[in-house]
Amino acid sequence: MRFAGFLWLCVVLAAQSPQADLSGIPESRGVYYHAPSGWIGLPANTLMAFENDSARWLLGFGHSDAIAEIPGPHSAVQIPSSRPIFHLRGYSGANALYLVRDTPKLDYREIRMPRERDFNNWARFRSQDLVDLDVSSAGNGILTVTPKTDLKPGEYALVSLADPAMRGIRLSFDFGIVGR
Repeated sequence: MRFAGFLWLCVVLAAQSPQADLSGIPESRGVYYHAPSGWIGLPANTLMAFENDSARWLLGFGHSDAIAEIPGPHSAVQIPSSRPIFHLRGYSGANALYLVRDTPKLDYREIRMPRERDFNNWARFRSQDLVDLDVSSAGNGILTVTPKTDLKPGEYALVSLADPAMRGIRLSFDFGIVGR
């Protein structure tokens, strides 16, 4: 009986993924990527979606999508890995994390968000722009976030609510995946 319990414990411990080395991760709230040169904080932006075109509504053709803009044609953080691992400090899993692909424009990037009639949840992300995530706790108030599939080269934003009590205000932490 003891041997079976010991064997079960060995199997459980072997199946657990190795813990990432989180030594040196900054103490401040943010999203971090561990590069060979050290910890890099992803730039944070307030993600506010505004209605793109009110002319459709005025002419009776319905509402157009809302658009959230992120400054710059590319993120300052470009990552060579197609499946990066991010560490979030100061954000709980209940904050509804999303990984969204953005569309580069001439001097900014945009995220299109279809409008809803419900004012509290009036804009959502398009399903074709979302990437599924694995989220786990690394302990000490740190979440580990990894895309479930390899990311294609391009620009992305990891989006979280600024605060669970303020559902309309989101923060985006942008990065790019460089092609090989």
